[in-house]
Amino acid sequence: MNDIEHALSHIENFQFIHEHLFTSAQPNAEQLKTIKEYGVNTVINLGLSNLEQSLAHQDQICLDLGLNYIQLPISPDTPSDDQCLLVLDMLDHLVKEQLVWVHCCKNHHVSSLMYLYRQYFMDMDLPTAQDLMHNIWQPNDTWTGLTHAVALQLQGRKATKELQQSLIHPDYFT
Repeated sequence: MNDIEHALSHIENFQFIHEHLFTSAQPNAEQLKTIKEYGVNTVINLGLSNLEQSLAHQDQICLDLGLNYIQLPISPDTPSDDQCLLVLDMLDHLVKEQLVWVHCCKNHHVSSLMYLYRQYFMDMDLPTAQDLMHNIWQPNDTWTGLTHAVALQLQGRKATKELQQSLIHPDYFT
């Protein structure tokens, strides 16, 4: 592990998802500089900007560093499954061509989305995905309900895609 990787691993609640996707709690300005030095192109902030833990002027800091910055706050108390699906689809698109860092204040809510991402976009088994999420937090009832609702939608998408594939290529499943 080089110095930059070592520094990244010390950001609060850091998780390596795969070679193009990383998550953590709110990084500070110096950590954002290290994130850029590592080669990350885009920072996605799912946290609210009015919270005590948020970094003031994070948009300007990222701009000055040459990082793409996307803020898509998800309410901790009333999260929307549509917003979560948007984030998951956006990540699936972005990580094909660039390195992406996703964070919220503590990485709690992001880890719930990564639980779903690992299962439905990386084909990871549920127990492993769940253990990785639980390394960061134990979701409350609101976020447990959200992950179940989004999982049902992702299962439906997957079943539809498989059905379409079987109709186009009848020997797809053999």
